[in-house]
Amino acid sequence: MFAFYLLTSEYHNLYYDAEDYWQLGHRFYQQGHFQLLAYDDALRGYAYPLLNFGCLVVRKALRCDAVTVVKLLNAGLAGALMGVVGPRLWQAATGATQPPALARRLLWAGLCFVFWRDYFNFSLSDFPALLALGFALWLAQRHGPAAAIATGLALALALNIRPIYVASVLPVGALLLLGVPRRQWLPCLALLAVGAGLVLAPQWFINRRHFGANTPLVLSQSKSLNIHNLYLQKLKWGLLHEKYESSVGRELPTGQLLFLDPDGAAVLRAEQLQNFETPGQYLRTMLRHPFALAKVYARHVFAGLDISHPTPYLRRWAPAVWLQLLNYSLWFWAALIACQRLPTRRESLVLAALLLPCLAVMPLSMEARFLLPLHLLLLALVAFGARPGLQAVTKQRAFWTGSLYLLFIFGCFACSASITQTVEPRFRPFLLKTAR
Repeated sequence: MFAFYLLTSEYHNLYYDAEDYWQLGHRFYQQGHFQLLAYDDALRGYAYPLLNFGCLVVRKALRCDAVTVVKLLNAGLAGALMGVVGPRLWQAATGATQPPALARRLLWAGLCFVFWRDYFNFSLSDFPALLALGFALWLAQRHGPAAAIATGLALALALNIRPIYVASVLPVGALLLLGVPRRQWLPCLALLAVGAGLVLAPQWFINRRHFGANTPLVLSQSKSLNIHNLYLQKLKWGLLHEKYESSVGRELPTGQLLFLDPDGAAVLRAEQLQNFETPGQYLRTMLRHPFALAKVYARHVFAGLDISHPTPYLRRWAPAVWLQLLNYSLWFWAALIACQRLPTRRESLVLAALLLPCLAVMPLSMEARFLLPLHLLLLALVAFGARPGLQAVTKQRAFWTGSLYLLFIFGCFACSASITQTVEPRFRPFLLKTAR
């Protein structure tokens, strides 16, 4: 399904971050041959560009367009995530004896296709990193030395591709030790570290060779872009912008579609800040303005989950009302399922590994792909979760549930419209046509 759609989609080029990731694959080619340590980008880890280097080799051998190779690769990634890792992770986390039924797996894949299909046209790191994290969470529940090493490999791969997944390290480690006798904890963690070291060692050597930094983690900085710390930079942007979209069409003035946040901008003015120099400085700002930042964060979460286009790069601004209605309805249904019972300890650790990175990106200038783990979790609850007890539904309960649903849907559409109203003034004639 994904392969057929991607090869016939309207996207035939790579843009912005997708083009940057593709070009980074060339960094491994030096003096006429491949050199792993020739990679010299401090903003992004080596692992995903290395995968793109492999795609470059395939492209040269097949003599086809770069975007075609990317689409074929991503179709395979989609199949692995939605056909294998996602369902198997659900089975392991819930303790089910069998993976979800075929109909449920098809529903899961179908919902992912509806909301995220055009992301697979591009060489972006979001789905590969989440696939690696999901694989680590699945393997962490399969006891044995090989599973522990493979968990470390997958976890390190995830955080090298998307450094924000460093927030998942502790939950994955705890999940690995769950049900293991205490005397075996140290050997398990040692094997986990061995696996992680195999992936992180090249990054360590790259950092030492090119930047004089003694760390195996991605530096997330760029001299050419004047970014000392990408996360701190995005914390500032998160106060200025409650949502960010990218456009590649000709209907909008520029490719950056910014939705402004007056509350966050007021905080920056009150603190007389141009940039955040340290995480502590941001924390102190947060403690001085808790209510304002709580409103900022709430809007970020809604904006990140409010998927109006199934693509990271808009050709035109045309929010689909049916897509938004389906999205909001799935949130409501997922909430009904989640409220049926408390998660087990195992499920809680899996949830922590998936949701802590979402919590870490909540203060940032929000893009839909930043909350990918949370949204896919909601879709998994709908596709794989136990249905709410319909047999116990009374007329009174059905009335109140239906009323709450209608109120929830109305509130979601109102919030979405409110965010759209905050778009930069130069974009208003294009986005707010009905208001003119």
